[in-house]
Amino acid sequence: MVETDRCGKPVTRAMQLGKRKHVLALACAEQVLKELWPAPFSIEQRYRYYPNARMVETVSRKEEARLIAEGCTEELRGTLKPDLVLHGDHNLLKAVLILDFKFPCPDSNAPRWTEYGSNNPYAYESQGAIYEKALGGQALLVSPKAGMEPFER
Repeated sequence: MVETDRCGKPVTRAMQLGKRKHVLALACAEQVLKELWPAPFSIEQRYRYYPNARMVETVSRKEEARLIAEGCTEELRGTLKPDLVLHGDHNLLKAVLILDFKFPCPDSNAPRWTEYGSNNPYAYESQGAIYEKALGGQALLVSPKAGMEPFER
């Protein structure tokens, strides 16, 4: 443990380094996509997904920041925040590809999708599966050692 977050939860060195790696990876991806991807893309866009209605909506960065600042993070429970979403057209609620960067520590660990726990609205489902259901595109896990791996059911 290297510090505690503002909620008093421990932050490990692995978590701290993973966050730094995400910042660098997303900046690099943005630079490349601006040159190579003709359609829009979203970086760390938060979504609310209503599986029973098969509906998804965006959560604005302003609303997300307000909820966090006010300590209302419970209102963000069940939202999705993929690292990178590539859209095929200007419909920002549909994806062609959903990329999630994983930096396992130590690097001998295999990268893997997060499995949602029992107190989550998507209990016992995989992050990749929910991304695909919500946004429609193919979910890819991206890591330095493994490269890009599609979500497998």
